Amino acid sequence: MMKKLCFTLFLSFLSQNSFADEYAISLSEAQRLPPFCLGLSIGNFQDNAKHLKRNIKLPGEHTHHFCHGMKKMLREDYKGAVGSFEYVQVHSSNKNIMLPANSLYKAEALGKLGKVQPALEEYNKAINLKKNYSHAYYKLAKYYMKLKQEKDAIETIKLGLKYSPNSTLLKKQLNKIKGKR
Repeated sequence: MMKKLCFTLFLSFLSQNSFADEYAISLSEAQRLPPFCLGLSIGNFQDNAKHLKRNIKLPGEHTHHFCHGMKKMLREDYKGAVGSFEYVQVHSSNKNIMLPANSLYKAEALGKLGKVQPALEEYNKAINLKKNYSHAYYKLAKYYMKLKQEKDAIETIKLGLKYSPNSTLLKKQLNKIKGKR
């Protein structure tokens, strides 16, 4: 009976380790995540990525959930990513500087799941949280182009240029769209 109990505990330990490995950020993921994600605690990294851990102050609140949402985006687990980004939104104060980026990537995940209206709402939330967020205007315009809504894409870029008139990203995208006409 004792052998069986020990064996069961051993199997439980192994399954927890494989869960931890699956949960933790790999080397290739760590290299593609925002640099501040390297400030997560060491338990958030797989063994091959632990050497990348840095003592970096994490911006905002619940940033570890944001970073894990980004990891899930890399893994194409869009439903899981939405869950991580929603956690940040629900548990953060309005002062969290990560909220615009959080909404932007939540919108992208929703779009990948085919949830058009919620994605558009979330893109616009990102823009409303930070009016000069040129990357959000750019991503929303690209999403409109994917939806074959060229007029909305152009209007989005023009609005973005109103708040970020020097954005080369938006200027290039506008020229690209106009060039397709």
